[in-house]
Amino acid sequence: MVVRDRRPVMAGMLFFAFLLVLSACTPEKPKPDPRQEHMESMMAILTQVQKNLGRIQQKEAVVERLSTGIESRNKENVVQIGKDISSSIRFIDSTLAASKSLIQMLEEENKSSSYRVASLDRLVSELKTTLSTKYSEVNALKGQVQKLNKEVSTLMATVDVLDEFIQDQGSQLYTAYYISGTFNELVDKGILVRVNPLEKLFGNEYRLASDFNINQFKKVDITETKDLFFEKPLKNLKIITPHTSSSYELVGGKTSSMLLIRDENAFWQKSRCLVIVLE
Repeated sequence: MVVRDRRPVMAGMLFFAFLLVLSACTPEKPKPDPRQEHMESMMAILTQVQKNLGRIQQKEAVVERLSTGIESRNKENVVQIGKDISSSIRFIDSTLAASKSLIQMLEEENKSSSYRVASLDRLVSELKTTLSTKYSEVNALKGQVQKLNKEVSTLMATVDVLDEFIQDQGSQLYTAYYISGTFNELVDKGILVRVNPLEKLFGNEYRLASDFNINQFKKVDITETKDLFFEKPLKNLKIITPHTSSSYELVGGKTSSMLLIRDENAFWQKSRCLVIVLE
């Protein structure tokens, strides 16, 4: 009788038994709980909606704060405030739209899940009501902003008109006019009028017209115009309009001359129109 060696078989059995024991000692990963996964998904959406509503409320407060007392701000600040308000309104609109989509997703997922939670349905209904109220608040806020925009536009237009008026007044304050030409040229333009023989007896050769077209004159800024050049000798220049003699000086040579204004305020004080006859 042949006795077989059982040692290899026993060794294999012992190894298998060791593997069984080893596997029994290794902890198994818990299987995912579908109900728990559903609840976690719902809670994540709810948390995001709540964050969005909080951010919307913050932006509403920003818009109200920026809108308060805007009439008293200067023009540059008003422009920047308008940009900030528009940016806040755009953020509110986009966040409201995102929240609406999240609530719709929450409602659909809960209804379609086999682990539907009745309390979530009630919460979704409340969130819908909250969101609807928020839409109404935001629309009212937009209406106020639009009204404010009209007021600001009117205010800005008024400011622009006032600025233009002030600038125009300022330019008029520093504006003067002058014209030069021969006696006949100035008579033809209606600047000078011929005198009668009786007036000539008193040494008057010509005099200014009682009314003339100022558009024929050259406009100058009295703060910048310190001299006027003429291509005529000094002896051929004669100033007709009244100007303080100490405020200016006539210099020149045989072919050209120049009017030097030493004191522009004194020179233009008596007359803002300068008329020079080139004889």
